[in-house]
Amino acid sequence: LTRFPGGTGNTATRKINEGIMTRLSKEVPARGFYYFDWNVSSQDAGVATTEEEVFNNVIKGISNRSTSVVLQHDIRQFSVDAVEKIIIWGLENGYTFLPLEPSSPTVHHPVGN
Repeated sequence: LTRFPGGTGNTATRKINEGIMTRLSKEVPARGFYYFDWNVSSQDAGVATTEEEVFNNVIKGISNRSTSVVLQHDIRQFSVDAVEKIIIWGLENGYTFLPLEPSSPTVHHPVGN
């Protein structure tokens, strides 16, 4: 399983390698790998700067979906600190947390390059 940096829809790669995401989104599955994007962002890569903001972004994002794939990073302590609070809230509100597996519902962004 893999996730492309910036997701399948990233357009920053155009400056470096035109069409790379189109090629990768075809070649990766052809070689037996699965890729996932996300449908909920914690926004911890720029917009959110506190544990509370990450928590609120995730809760808001998952609240309107039957299946959520959350993008959240482990390189910022405030984001790591939000995980326990998110899990507790989720369990108290009937959510189930599962690891991604090849059989997981797929979330793909439109290819951006």
